[in-house]
Amino acid sequence: MPTIQSATGPIDTNDMGFTLTHEHVLVSSPPILLQYPDRFDLDADLAIAVSNLKAAYEAGVRTIVDLTPITLGRNAPHIRSAAEQSGVQIIVATGLYYYHDVYFSVQPTDAITDLFVEDIEQGIGDTGIHAGVIKAATEPEMTRLNERFLRATARAHRRTGVPIGTHTFPEAQTGLDQIRVFQEEGVDLGRVIIGHSDDSDDIDYLDQIIQSGAYCGMDRIGLPNPRTSEQRADMIAALIQRGHANRITLSHDAGRMHGFSEEVKAERIPDWRYTFVPLEFSQLLRDRGVSDDTIEQMTVHNPRTIFEQTQPY
Repeated sequence: MPTIQSATGPIDTNDMGFTLTHEHVLVSSPPILLQYPDRFDLDADLAIAVSNLKAAYEAGVRTIVDLTPITLGRNAPHIRSAAEQSGVQIIVATGLYYYHDVYFSVQPTDAITDLFVEDIEQGIGDTGIHAGVIKAATEPEMTRLNERFLRATARAHRRTGVPIGTHTFPEAQTGLDQIRVFQEEGVDLGRVIIGHSDDSDDIDYLDQIIQSGAYCGMDRIGLPNPRTSEQRADMIAALIQRGHANRITLSHDAGRMHGFSEEVKAERIPDWRYTFVPLEFSQLLRDRGVSDDTIEQMTVHNPRTIFEQTQPY
């Protein structure tokens, strides 16, 4: 089996096991963290992450894809420590969020591409940690700058072979905008997860994503808005009935977020955690006639298929 890069070194794709394809260990605001470091306790953040990851491991999760991009405060050493202390394998991302960024807005597309490739092939800074996935994001619409970021993502993907995971705004169907750009760049869409697809209630939109060859990332599971867990389960079951289980991945988009206390999160969105898919949401799918084999398809086999396609092209 092919090997891929994780925060703690290469792993065999055959050892990925139950995989959550869109999560976060820590999301922060780099300017705030830089200017007001006394407001944050990274040791406490790490302890929270380790506790949550250990709970995920006990629930059967073996691998998490951390899709925190450079501009949302990606902290590779922090992720590595969380992986080492929890036992969960964590794949680290390169890439950019949809926010306008002063530095990247003036960089040529090729320079952005080169930076992504450096993170993947040489490692992130002096950490020795190699990125194993590229994050792209489009919200609320694809701007000219965002399109440049998407093209840089596509080109870095083709040069390195690592998969792409995205953030979208389903209300505006920006997943289709991403697919168009990726197609123009010659991307094999079988290596792309179009994220947050479960925020949509338009099955025809989701069917278009799948028919393109890309995967629907059903990765806002546990968040009650804009759709309940029951509605998300209904949509996933409907897609499975159409024969699309081999083009679906499951995840939460959960994690520690600076500025959002764990107490408030537990009170307002108690299901937004790494353990909801393997424990409660899987049962919601079973209640709708989805078999354990199909759940394993979406949580084990599909992620492994995506990540084992490692060759540049």
